[in-house]
Amino acid sequence: MAQHTEPTGDMNKVPVKERDEPAELNGFLEELRNSQELRVNGVDAGDAASAVFCTLARRLSDGEDVKLMRALGGGIGDILGACTIHRGSSHAKRMGRDEFLTDVADHLRIPIDQALRVTTTVFTAIRDRIPEDEVADVAAQLPDGLADLWRRPV
Repeated sequence: MAQHTEPTGDMNKVPVKERDEPAELNGFLEELRNSQELRVNGVDAGDAASAVFCTLARRLSDGEDVKLMRALGGGIGDILGACTIHRGSSHAKRMGRDEFLTDVADHLRIPIDQALRVTTTVFTAIRDRIPEDEVADVAAQLPDGLADLWRRPV
């Protein structure tokens, strides 16, 4: 018969950093190229990064996108910085998860369910290269459904 045991340790859930990846562009793109999600859809790593970064840049405030760009050294942040084409006079655009994924899907010309997988792959590669406080700052600007995709697993 199963016994009930009290959990031990800290009850506060702390996100788990999966990997500590080098912050350089070639390694970042190579990680994306090696992703099954991108290979299955025939999506170029640079195109996937650009689609997700540019859509994310449209969702973040000017200050937060600059902080994220600076946190991503080694040329990775330059992909985000190149997304000025998506900005208007007030670039922080309110969009939920569905609109975000639709924009990524349209950019890459893939189905929305595949855009979810590509977005998750790119988000993981980004998160593994930035400090936890920056992950939290970006998540704070995203609506729940999208923030859940962005955050590290607990």
